[in-house]
Amino acid sequence: MDLKNMGYNEKRKLAGNPSTPEDVLRDLAQDEYWGVRWRVAKNSSTSLGILRDLAKDGSASVRATVAENPSTPVDVLRALAKDEHWGVRESVAKHPKASSKLLVMLFEYEKSLREPVNDVILALYHNDNCPEFIKSVIKTLFGEIL
Repeated sequence: MDLKNMGYNEKRKLAGNPSTPEDVLRDLAQDEYWGVRWRVAKNSSTSLGILRDLAKDGSASVRATVAENPSTPVDVLRALAKDEHWGVRESVAKHPKASSKLLVMLFEYEKSLREPVNDVILALYHNDNCPEFIKSVIKTLFGEIL
């Protein structure tokens, strides 16, 4: 397969296909276009190793999509919970497999910021795994956004 001579749309389609072989996904995960890397991050067949690499991508959209992928391991979610981009942190807060411990850590991080992001706080509040004591604190500190 000659990825170098493929067009952008062909690469995106290949990157999103669950039947694409891992070695091809690995190459596509290093593509110059973030849209191709985003599709690899979204692909349900992307290996843990590739997801780990994409969690360090320069594009916040790619990192946020890694945080949304159901296969992303907890240690990667933990690292993404302190990402500089709020959209990545929001994706971690929405992840259905985020543990209560991880959500508490994310809340503490968000609360420590000069300007906590309402979308992240809301995502934490609405995650079923968020402990009730954190939801109570959110109601107290951020009740106006609920």
